[in-house]
Amino acid sequence: MKGDTLLETISELKVNLQKYLETKVSYYGLLAFEKAVKLLNYFISHGVVMIIFVIALVFLSGAVAIYIGKLIESLELGLLLVGGAYLLFALILYIFRNRIFSPCIIRILLNIFFQKDDE
Repeated sequence: MKGDTLLETISELKVNLQKYLETKVSYYGLLAFEKAVKLLNYFISHGVVMIIFVIALVFLSGAVAIYIGKLIESLELGLLLVGGAYLLFALILYIFRNRIFSPCIIRILLNIFFQKDDE
């Protein structure tokens, strides 16, 4: 008798363990999906803002180049000065890219993947 109840208990334990593992796998799958959606949402929303920012920067740069060109009476030279300023800025960003961008990217990803959901 005791052997039968022990086998039944072990069988129930096996079934419960399988259900538990299936539940855990489902939970982590949903958690990974949620984090992927948050990451995608972050990149899309910030991407749209960046596109609008770049368009505004193009128009403002054109206006500044025309203004400088009128001041020095050479539109071409005004465009070259603004373009040169952007090249200098790009070079500085390239040189310091690891110090500037890596901490920001790490902080953003940590906030997305390890934030506590109070909702």
